[in-house]
Amino acid sequence: MQECVSEGFAIDGYYRDDETSRETLAFLEEDNCRWQLVDQDGICTDGQFKRTDDPNILILKKENGEEFGAVHVAYISRRRDQGLLYLFRDTRVTRFYLVSTGPAFTVESGDVDADR
Repeated sequence: MQECVSEGFAIDGYYRDDETSRETLAFLEEDNCRWQLVDQDGICTDGQFKRTDDPNILILKKENGEEFGAVHVAYISRRRDQGLLYLFRDTRVTRFYLVSTGPAFTVESGDVDADR
């Protein structure tokens, strides 16, 4: 656990919002620190993220470089079968739970691209 505090939790995976289960958030660190949010209306927002001095706080930027929000990784279990993170954007905070450690991104066709 100490290692996760100093180096950051491994966040690659696919997350679903805790309230409605209609928003998804995906991360893939080894692919240029890529992230994607699919909101309740099916609208995709993509971009890159950067870890801060606290490696469990991530700054999300859209593909155009505009800041989108921040993520606080609260917990990822050692076996990576449970996880919890919070997305802060505008004045909203959304809690997400880990669904899969295999990140899944929506592509332009609407299909899901499972990055493994």
